[in-house]
Amino acid sequence: MMHRALVFVGGLLIATAAFAVDPARPVLRVIVDTSTEMPWARLQNRQVVAGLHLDLGNALAGQLGRDARFLVLPRKRVAAALESGEGDIVCALLPQWFAGPFDWSLPVLPDGEVILSLRSAVRPRTLGDLRGLPLGTVNGFVYPDLERALGSDFVREDAPNAGANLRKLNLGRMQHAVANQLYVEYQRRQGVLTAALHPDFQLSRYVMPCALSRRSGLKLNELNRAITRLESSGALTRMLNSYR
Repeated sequence: MMHRALVFVGGLLIATAAFAVDPARPVLRVIVDTSTEMPWARLQNRQVVAGLHLDLGNALAGQLGRDARFLVLPRKRVAAALESGEGDIVCALLPQWFAGPFDWSLPVLPDGEVILSLRSAVRPRTLGDLRGLPLGTVNGFVYPDLERALGSDFVREDAPNAGANLRKLNLGRMQHAVANQLYVEYQRRQGVLTAALHPDFQLSRYVMPCALSRRSGLKLNELNRAITRLESSGALTRMLNSYR
């Protein structure tokens, strides 16, 4: 949801399998960040029990003749785990958010970023209108578009996750926040985002690939073929539509 940019810092590994796997079959190890929220992932007892990461991981594993195994890791631990080969892939990222010695797949999931502004605040018409104003962000995420446009006038108000920013908006404790578009649309449908807001300011649109560990036994061309088959079959579109 929102930018999944991650910092290379050590931490305690939290690795759990969401489902039992067949020991006779190879495994696709899919890393999921502990701060991830629906529609990307629902986490329960350190397992991924629902969401796009679960659906995509299982679909890719099926195409590859593997069993999916989900590693739920703190955000600061994800990049190091992928680099060391503890996990095979992390999906729904962009290279500018997640620097490292990784290989990148074909684009998989379309999304975007929006600025949410309370109706009681002045509606921003351009990014320049946000200069010097506190903007709800997520700790550890990077926001290249805002950093380029606002420079030193980009005033971050970090929260542990996107849900905390929505709660602040609902309570009127924050006037502006940047958020992942699929996440915002899903939370609106669930009745979570109830604040009176201006129409969303579209900050960016993109289609996100998966990052592949160079220590994985999975080859990039294999991963890309699996993505191509899912796309041509309509499975990716159906997957997205199930959360809309």
